[in-house]
Order: sequence, then C-alpha cells, then structure tokens
Amino acid sequence: MIRIKKLYEESKEFFAVSDESPFYPDGKGGQLGDRGSIGPAKVLYVKEVNGEIHHKLDRALELGEYSFEIDQIRRNDIAVQHTAQHILSAAFLKLTQAQTLSFHMGEETSTIDLNLPILTERAISDAEQLANQIVRSCTPVEILYLDREQAEKLSLRKAISEKVGQTVRVVKVDDFDLSACGGFHVENTGQIGIVKIIDWEKTKGNLTRVYFVAGERALQYFQKSVFVFKNLRKLLTCSMEDLSIRIETLLEKIKTLSSHLEHLSEEHAEAIKDDLPRKKMKELEVSFYEGFPSVAKALLKSPTTDLFVCRLEGEFVLSSEKVDCAQIVERLKIMLNAPGGGGKKRGSIKTNISMEKFLEILEKIMEVM
Repeated sequence: MIRIKKLYEESKEFFAVSDESPFYPDGKGGQLGDRGSIGPAKVLYVKEVNGEIHHKLDRALELGEYSFEIDQIRRNDIAVQHTAQHILSAAFLKLTQAQTLSFHMGEETSTIDLNLPILTERAISDAEQLANQIVRSCTPVEILYLDREQAEKLSLRKAISEKVGQTVRVVKVDDFDLSACGGFHVENTGQIGIVKIIDWEKTKGNLTRVYFVAGERALQYFQKSVFVFKNLRKLLTCSMEDLSIRIETLLEKIKTLSSHLEHLSEEHAEAIKDDLPRKKMKELEVSFYEGFPSVAKALLKSPTTDLFVCRLEGEFVLSSEKVDCAQIVERLKIMLNAPGGGGKKRGSIKTNISMEKFLEILEKIMEVM
C-alpha cells in the first residue's frame, strides 16, 4: 500500500504526494522513473522534491492509502540500460582513460559524457566490443551495502558523491566495474543481451557525448536500421558498402542542379521582369507574380516597380525601394488576422488567399496610407 498525504493541481495536472513510495523518481542518478498505477490512477511521471515523492497522475485522487502496481517491463528495461551504462563507462575508462562525467537515460536512447575531446571510430569499436564481451560472459551483478569508510577504500570507478550518506550502495560487476549507485540493475550481465553505440558527438567544449542502446532497445534499433537500409539499397540499386558513395554522388548532383536552377531562374526573372502584370494603386505602380518559387525569389532581389508582390507557398512577399513594406505588413496583419513581419524593404504575410483577393485588400490599404 502507498499512503497519499497531500494532493494538488498544477496547470491542469494532478499530483499526489507521499513520504515514502515504491516508485523510483525520474532523473535520480540520470535514470528514468517508474510508471504504473496508484488505485484507479495511472502514474505518468515521478519526481522527488525536498525528500517527498510527487506522483503525476492522469486523474485526481482523494487522501488515503491505495494499492499500487509498478510497470515491471519498463523497470526491467531501465535496469538493462543502467547496467549497460556501467559496463560501457568502465570499458571506455580501461581503453581510453576517459571518465564518464554524466549519464542520462532517455525513453529511446541513453547517453554518457566522456572527458575526452576526440573519440575515434577505433576507440568506439574497441569499447563496444569489450562491453559486449562482459555482457556475453554472463557475469553476476552484485549489490553491496557498505559503510562509507569501507566503500572509500575500494577501487571505485568514480568518487562517492557528498550527497551519499554513511551507508553506500555499491554495484559490482565482478572485477570489471565497481561503482556507487542507487539505481536499478540486472542480476546477470547476460540479461542485457547486447550493447550498441549508435552515435557520438563533441559537446560542452572538451567532452564527447556517446549515444547507446541495449537489450530490447538495441533489437528494435537494428530492426528499424535493417528496414531503412533495405529500402535505400532497393531505391539506389546498390550494396550496403556502396550506399555512402551513391548518396554522396546524388547529393553532389543535387547541388549542381540547384545551382543551375538558380542561374536559370535569375535569367528568366531578368527576361520577364518588365512584362509582369501591373496595377495602379493610388500613386504607386504595383507589379505581381505567382509561379515558380525560384523565379519569384529572383524577382524579389530587384523590383522594377514601386512595389512588387509575389505569392509563395502559404505566404505573400512584398519588396520595394520606395514604400515601407513593414507598415503595409502591419496593416495586412490586422485585416487578414494573419502572422507576418519584415523590414522596410521587404516583408511577408502568411495567408492562403488568392492573388486577386490579396491585391484587393492591398489596394484598400494603399488608399488610406
């Protein structure tokens, strides 16, 4: 049973507070929190605030005691990811002397931040291989409860936090890793199945962030990757080994064609700019165009009339060297009840009305300016 001592609502969300809870809080030690139910309510999120546990619920409850149920599938996944992190961090430390400075577990992937500015593909491969050797060895994972003095004498991978009290919970993976930790872990490394690094990047100056998945998450990642690669190979009619070369070639062709299109659009714009349809609005001559976006963008660079209007996808763009486009857009925003903005020489308004209707509204605005 769990005793709810306080209830409150915040931004239309319901929270139940207890002094003690079987639900592990989100974010504690970089780990995800538990989900499940308290009485008839589903637990959507769990946070610890000043020693109290706050449960975000899908409905309101009353004060009192309730039976609860914890999502064990989720908790097992959390245990797999967390133990995988210990093993992977230990692997990097042994092979590259890189210490893990922070750990974050996400709903799909997890990350560790290493105090290493550059991480080579060889280092990634070696660390991943060593981590999976430990996984395949089916090594028991022991949980030790030691007093702080005893724990500090051990060769822990990371120093014990000052927030930890006199009793320290230590997670031991044979002689491969020894770490103070309060999170969930598997009983045997074989339960992890596999650890897979899926990405890495430089972050926060001299750190490298490593993204990884383990267990069922790794299987799901592989399944998605296989389907994606299969479709790419089919579309590009090439082998896995040739995929990157084929894609680079296509990107280069697209870059070249885009450049050609830009030049052709500029030439076409130059050829038609003096023959664009025009309309007199008060004392101003207004020209307008709706057609190819690339041609419209070229025409916008040098309007040949007092005001040029073009229609792009979902918006109208105005360009002028004579009138203040920003003032016109402000009036358009009011009349059309639509978002817009810009400066003195160019402005835009987001709307899907026709060019004919837009020019009618624009003419009304010009009459009172």
